[in-house]
Amino acid sequence: MLIDDLVEYCDEQYQSGECGARTGKDRCVNECDGNCKLCLDDIHFHEQQRRTQYDCERLLYYYVCRYSYKYCSEMIYALRQIDLSDYPYFHILSMGCGGAPDLMAFQYMNYPQKLSYVGLDKNVYWEEIHNFIIDNYDDGKVQFLRNIDVLQYFDNREITKCNVIIIQYLISYFYSNVGVRGVRRWFSKLAQSIVKNKPENSPMLIIINDVDSINTGRDAFPIFVEEIERVGLTVNRELRRRFKSVNHFANSVQYASKKNIFDGITDDFQKDYCVALSCESAQLILEVY
Repeated sequence: MLIDDLVEYCDEQYQSGECGARTGKDRCVNECDGNCKLCLDDIHFHEQQRRTQYDCERLLYYYVCRYSYKYCSEMIYALRQIDLSDYPYFHILSMGCGGAPDLMAFQYMNYPQKLSYVGLDKNVYWEEIHNFIIDNYDDGKVQFLRNIDVLQYFDNREITKCNVIIIQYLISYFYSNVGVRGVRRWFSKLAQSIVKNKPENSPMLIIINDVDSINTGRDAFPIFVEEIERVGLTVNRELRRRFKSVNHFANSVQYASKKNIFDGITDDFQKDYCVALSCESAQLILEVY
């Protein structure tokens, strides 16, 4: 499967490489000894407050090894909630796509429909990983657009033919800068530019998968339903899902298990990358007919 091939590739690149010109070497020398775990933890938990962005190719190799199985697992849990047999095809638009774990979740589900995938991401350092995915994915057409600010990208832009929207670990990335009002404005743009233009011969699937925290925009997810209805469409199905048992997404149903679906992770690999073995996200799953 692509996810195993990608993780193996990133593992090889990380283990054989070192911090260089395109890996933020100037920040890493005498600070982290080339251990990307320290930089990644700094981004997520602000431990040293030295790095705030994923602006390093080697860091992204480490990131893929650490989180791909978790993010892909969370998406598989979401896809299992809905019967997608009414969809004649999957034309996926993934925002904040990163290493495309959502694409790999669709591959894991082994749907019979044809698939095309467009991934948007702001980070130009994903290029090598994106090229690997394009070269090694054989089940459909894949395209990546980098250096894309999704908050501005849909201004005066109409998107047609898309029938699957994935928003994965993106709102939590920009929520502290834009707040609830900014999220509403962005959802309004998506409703006008994409959802309103959904294909007539297919339902539309929307999945938001993100951090289950009140501090990172989780409670703003349902605003998307309001904005979709504001453009004259009806959300025919709304599912709220979570993995946590406490401090969770309001009116959500907890999954019976939070286990990472991929159980072939070795002890050595877990030691090298501190692989996330449990799912923790909050999810909003919508269908528009």
